[in-house]
Amino acid sequence: MEKHILEQYTDLQAEERNLARRIQSLNDKILNMERGGYMVADSVTCGRRGKKPLGTRKIQGFPLPEYNHKKECLKTYKLQLELADTKLLELLKEVEEYIEGIEDSRIRRIMRYRYVDNLSWVQVAHRMGIKHTAEGCRQAVERYLGIRK
Repeated sequence: MEKHILEQYTDLQAEERNLARRIQSLNDKILNMERGGYMVADSVTCGRRGKKPLGTRKIQGFPLPEYNHKKECLKTYKLQLELADTKLLELLKEVEEYIEGIEDSRIRRIMRYRYVDNLSWVQVAHRMGIKHTAEGCRQAVERYLGIRK
């Protein structure tokens, strides 16, 4: 397994979080529209007598085209999230099997923290203990992946 597959897994995790955030935001907007918190309004003149308007009226309504568009986007995002979730589970299985096959316990722990738990190198070093640095952890993984390619 190459490093780009491990990085692809973390990118897919970020993509899934982004889709979940978009779904939540769009869902909130739709709920706001349904509760009546979103109306469109305009003023129109009723006619003219010469240059003077006879009066104005206020027109209000529900923005149905925008509402339907948001509902369609929500469906699309949910389908994309399901697809990303399926890909993520397949890739997680591959990544876990690869990491489990590593003989060196230290490298196994570092890779699990970095790629499965999606921690930064500083967080990985902190979890590894006092004698580890972020740069040392990163270089250990780079060396290991360089040997295994």
